[in-house]
Amino acid sequence: MTIDFSMIIVILNFVLLMIVLNNLLYKPLKQYFVDRQNKIQQDVNEASESIEKANQLVVKREDELKNSMEDARKMKDSIRYEAEKQAEQILHNAKLQERDTIQQTQNQLKELNKKAFRDIESKLSVIVANLTEKVLEEKIDSEKDKELINKLLAKRG
Repeated sequence: MTIDFSMIIVILNFVLLMIVLNNLLYKPLKQYFVDRQNKIQQDVNEASESIEKANQLVVKREDELKNSMEDARKMKDSIRYEAEKQAEQILHNAKLQERDTIQQTQNQLKELNKKAFRDIESKLSVIVANLTEKVLEEKIDSEKDKELINKLLAKRG
């Protein structure tokens, strides 16, 4: 077995080429791929975080919307309650005013009734006095009595 000197040079040349290629190409290329993989992973992580933040914002906005709708419903209910309360108060006041008006009208009617009775009594007493005077002045028959009563009533209206 003879080893040829050229074979040794080729092997040394090959090893030297491997060392040079390893340092100049393989390590930088390997580092480039590692860096690229890290960058891609970082972008994926950032995208995931962004999606998570977006989802959280969506949930937060939905909660705010629900709360706003609940507040609006409560406000609407409160306004409705106040309106019903005011309506009841207005009705109550109207009923009280109606009772007062009816009472005042009844009192006025009683007073007018009393006044009418007093007027009738006074006119009737005058009529009775006049009739008594006529009866006492002369004695008349029943037909003349009726005529006299009708005549006095016609005068008094």
